[in-house]
Amino acid sequence: MSLCVSNNSTTDLTVAAADARLAFAADELARYLAIVTGAHFPLGEGPERAVSLQINDAPTEEHGWDIRPDGLTLFGHDTLSVLHAVYHFLEEHCGCRWLAEFEDGEIIPRRETLSVPCEQRRFRPDFAQRAFTNYPDIDRLTVAMCDWMAKQRFNRFMIFANAEGAFEAYEQVLQREVVARGLKIELGHHSCKYFMPPSELFDTHPEYFALIQGERSPRGQLCTSSPEVVALVAERISRLMSAHPEIDTVGLWPNDGYGWCECERCLALEPQEPSRLWPGYPRRTDTYLQFVNQVAELVAQDHPDGFLSALFYVNYVEPPRQVEVLPQVKVYFAPFQRCFRHPLGGAPDCRRPNVQYAEMLRQWRPLVPGQLLLFEYLMLIDMVSVPYPLYRLLPEDFRFYRDLGVEGYVLEYRPAEWGPYGQHAHLIGELSWDADADVQAALDGHFSDLYGPAAGEMMAFWTSLEERFGQGGGCVHHYDLGYTRRATHQLLRPALDCLGRAVALAASAEPRHREAVAQAQVSAQLLLLLGRWQDSLHQAMKIAKLADDAIVAAQELVDFAQRHADSGALFAPGIMRRVEGEMARLQ
Repeated sequence: MSLCVSNNSTTDLTVAAADARLAFAADELARYLAIVTGAHFPLGEGPERAVSLQINDAPTEEHGWDIRPDGLTLFGHDTLSVLHAVYHFLEEHCGCRWLAEFEDGEIIPRRETLSVPCEQRRFRPDFAQRAFTNYPDIDRLTVAMCDWMAKQRFNRFMIFANAEGAFEAYEQVLQREVVARGLKIELGHHSCKYFMPPSELFDTHPEYFALIQGERSPRGQLCTSSPEVVALVAERISRLMSAHPEIDTVGLWPNDGYGWCECERCLALEPQEPSRLWPGYPRRTDTYLQFVNQVAELVAQDHPDGFLSALFYVNYVEPPRQVEVLPQVKVYFAPFQRCFRHPLGGAPDCRRPNVQYAEMLRQWRPLVPGQLLLFEYLMLIDMVSVPYPLYRLLPEDFRFYRDLGVEGYVLEYRPAEWGPYGQHAHLIGELSWDADADVQAALDGHFSDLYGPAAGEMMAFWTSLEERFGQGGGCVHHYDLGYTRRATHQLLRPALDCLGRAVALAASAEPRHREAVAQAQVSAQLLLLLGRWQDSLHQAMKIAKLADDAIVAAQELVDFAQRHADSGALFAPGIMRRVEGEMARLQ
């Protein structure tokens, strides 16, 4: 038995939302079914043969469908879960493919007859939170990103509070779109300056800010032991939550870097011991967590169902010793110095602190009564657009996180780097629902959509790049580009040969396929230029008379980045800043 729709100008199959909040999901289903079949699907109560969208008592984040000869029911835990059911059904039974706008957009097939088998299906993710955050701008491309996120069954977007104008842009550009889809929204990401801006408060209340080497400074953290600071931050967070009920979580994250207060009250909050991973700085986990807890208790008086989140990072990444995590505080654990060559949970030979991070994450789990989340760096935003596939690392990391009981993550991303890293976002989407997913099958499907007839050669290109350049090398971190010195024509020859064949196959393909292959060409050339520059810089640091070679290589790299700034394969400003910073070492 099956449900069948023919390609006619009308159909007696009506899309009916059981709840007014599902209007967006109903409209999306009717719109895409019309594109696929050419038939018209009216919205409303309709006849007995109907597509019904329902919010039911399914567990959190679960969605699914029930297909019968007389109709179809799509259901979920809330409005977003129902929308996930809509997009998932369109993908599984109509052949829709949800590529991002940065990949030239979705693929919607046409069918003379749509026949779907009668079945009952339910889907529940391995990770309850699946989120991205802007880095740093919110604009039209952010709207496109959130649309893609909903279609790929991500569920949360974090507003980067400390990016100038980001929240105002959220209100003007993004708020209506995310509310319509039911995406969960939070504010976070180094937010202390947002709630306590030095430009507003330092001149009149310097005592609100950290005492550093005997002087109050606007460039460090807050004085977290100050009752006035606690009260003012709590009042501002409560006011924001009242004005924006769609924001269910506010991150009270320290400013990036260090600069913790050294006043007598702050120093008395915990022993002055070196941080485990940052021995040049004292650990500050208990000091920070006590501050977040105090603010959370005040905010809960007005918003008992709201949450605060806390970021545990650099010299406050270690688990607390005395202060307990409140249930209304979400914990984000940030393995900032991790290696991308090795998985976090199983790499005893890794020279970076992956093993220590894994140990600390295990220690955090029983201490967190609510959600334990990751602030992860798997979209590689600080690796100056270096193409570095993570096909082996991602499934190992996600299985480790799932087995440990981590509830989810947030990832930074840049649209300008979607060419080399967008494949990671697609794969992360698959692993978020099933950490045991068939990675090869997921990549095959995505590459077929992205590269068309060149998919096979492009798969060979990326896997060769991963094996020879990535897995064949040593530890990798985004603030050390020395590993790119390995990127020679000789090492990359097998990958480059595959890329050359892919270019030929894509020559007569659709524009989207040619553009995707062209982005990979930019990535490959960028890697070679980075390798040459890093090698010449390394030589110049040893032999001063070779500095001219490094200068020439640096200029070639900058010129290339500027020429390809709009390619979707690199973030030119980041490359230029890194070149400027590292070349200063020659002076």
